Amino acid sequence: MNELKEKLTTEIEEADWDMLSIHHENGAVFIVADPLSLVDAAVAIVKDKTDFVKVWLDNGELARPSEKFVVEFSKKKYEKMCTFIIIQPYVLIKLHKEEKLN
Repeated sequence: MNELKEKLTTEIEEADWDMLSIHHENGAVFIVADPLSLVDAAVAIVKDKTDFVKVWLDNGELARPSEKFVVEFSKKKYEKMCTFIIIQPYVLIKLHKEEKLN
């Protein structure tokens, strides 16, 4: 498992909304909220840990972007606003602290 975490950690990159919008239109973007880490969410998806993913979806630690999110970030689409990792067919994003929406 540590080997998988290390591999996935090396695949994390930064993104702006312009890079993510096409994935959002395809329903593939999920926001990873605190306290869940981007890597832990990615590992659970890779390992098909549906029980964890369901809990995170239910409690909001893993969620599709809200319309409010999309509107706000469409206004500043070329500013780096998150880190992301692609776990086919999903794109998991973790907002930078200053970008968090209520």
